[in-house]
Amino acid sequence: MFGHHGEILKINLGSGDISREQFDEAFGRKFLGGNGLAAKLIYDNVPADADPLGPDNALVFAVGPVTDTPVWGSSRGHAAAISPQTGLFADSNFGGKFAVIQKRTGFDAIFINGCSDTPVYLLITEDGAEVKDAAWLWGKDTEAAIDALIEKEGSGAMAVAIGPAGENLIPFANILGGGRRPGSAGRAGMGAVMGSKNLKAIVVKGDKRTEMSDRDGLVSYLRGRLSVLQENGAALHNHGTPILVNIINGKGMLCTHNNARETFDRAEEISGEVMRQQYWDKDTTCHGCPLACGKNVKAKEGMFAGKSVKMPEYETIYAIGSMLDNADMNSIINGNHLCDLMGLDTISMGVTLSFVAECIERGIISEADFGGAVNFADGPGMVELIGKTARKEGIGAKLAKGSQRLAREFGGDAYKYLYAVKGLEIAGHSARGLRGMSLSYPTSTRGGSHHDGRPKYVMPESDPGFAPQPEYIQKNQYFTAFGDSMVICRFTAERGFGTMLNDDLARALNYVTGWDISLGEMEQIGERVYNLERMINTARGASRKDDTLPYRVMNEPIPDGPAKGRYCPQEELDTMLDEYYALRGWSPDGVPSDEKLVELGLK
Repeated sequence: MFGHHGEILKINLGSGDISREQFDEAFGRKFLGGNGLAAKLIYDNVPADADPLGPDNALVFAVGPVTDTPVWGSSRGHAAAISPQTGLFADSNFGGKFAVIQKRTGFDAIFINGCSDTPVYLLITEDGAEVKDAAWLWGKDTEAAIDALIEKEGSGAMAVAIGPAGENLIPFANILGGGRRPGSAGRAGMGAVMGSKNLKAIVVKGDKRTEMSDRDGLVSYLRGRLSVLQENGAALHNHGTPILVNIINGKGMLCTHNNARETFDRAEEISGEVMRQQYWDKDTTCHGCPLACGKNVKAKEGMFAGKSVKMPEYETIYAIGSMLDNADMNSIINGNHLCDLMGLDTISMGVTLSFVAECIERGIISEADFGGAVNFADGPGMVELIGKTARKEGIGAKLAKGSQRLAREFGGDAYKYLYAVKGLEIAGHSARGLRGMSLSYPTSTRGGSHHDGRPKYVMPESDPGFAPQPEYIQKNQYFTAFGDSMVICRFTAERGFGTMLNDDLARALNYVTGWDISLGEMEQIGERVYNLERMINTARGASRKDDTLPYRVMNEPIPDGPAKGRYCPQEELDTMLDEYYALRGWSPDGVPSDEKLVELGLK
């Protein structure tokens, strides 16, 4: 079997049981790996009523058929679980080098359930798994834990770890993966699931290489397409994702002041151009990737001043920058690195802060009642609040609940200022300004994620309207589910092969696997994986009622700027959902039909 090793490692941290399961080529072709494999394992093995922080929930790390091959962006891994933030299925794609070494252990997936009584870490090699004491690591930040484990386990080892936020079961805690360019399984609380199992870290170490059907053909094919990637990815190579700040602000879609506005007067000060000119230290790249969109920067002041740290991505600049009216680049760099060390999702952290700041500003909750101040335009104060949140110290214990839980506690009109879907704070691509995202966020398995349906930017004067969105989002979700199962970086896939599934991407996969997958089969795989995720969610009670948007997005038009007047009223969302469900073969309530499941081989 090319591309896959065909083996799954299962570990129960409560009972201590460790087992290995095999799958054949037909199974590999049906679910690919990554997202598809993780969803299948969770659907088959996790009870529908499992407590996200209980022993029945499972955390899955999965790789795909192209992992550890010459395919661009194939060093990424996939983590999935029932989310403590949303109560639904969630998966998170992350960079670094962990996935490459996991693939070399010979295990396409690592399935972890049960809960240890004491802090532990896992050492996974080609021989299987060993549970080791992690009391000496508990309380360490992610960077210190990963460095200590790599030193302890020796040459060739790589690790992922949680920080204090995961240990404290914060519902938006993440997992940091090691490597020259560290990556985070950043959304929906994967770090809290890991913390609930008393699992501080996972170390992988192996030398088993991925067999490919036609390596020479693959290398030749990629060499011929390299200029396409370089041309389409030039802006990312030069500036990284912060290049989007000025572009999106120029379109009037940079969410500001907790999304009360969508233009930020000081956007230039936190732009990719300023980042490059004044704070850049060096370029970095994920293992084996020619795009090199990563950057290290140095803050000029603050707690990490002068230290070379990972550059804040666009989503972080939006969340702890414009959403908080914060134009202090030093605080954004410091806040981003502190979130990485503590193991916190920067998007949920920043959007929670901006939500609380507006609720205080509007008198829905007082500073005295909340236990302290949360202000707009206060960069240093924002960094301090991140630390308190990770430690659940003082006011941080409340912020650690996330915006949706806080909205319920505040009551009154607080719900009007919540910027979240299914409990997950929305990413930095306007749910009001981008017509596609008005449908993408509600139908996203994860909620407010921009990786289930991708943002499609058009000039504000060329408003595409709502009518084309159901078909676009359905097709684009095929692309994202397939890519996350393959597993390939979204950037290299979009810029090297295209923003929808196509024959060019199929050729890369077929060179690895020896298959003859067509565009139609690719779309069916993407549809199968997305339906599988939906089945997990509907079994947990999700339905049309959850496929909705924040109050502001549906009731308050963008007040000014190039996208002035845009919003998504309920009747437009209802019309899109009706058509989208029909295209999907789902019921009017958003439940996959028996006929659709039979068609996809899921019944």
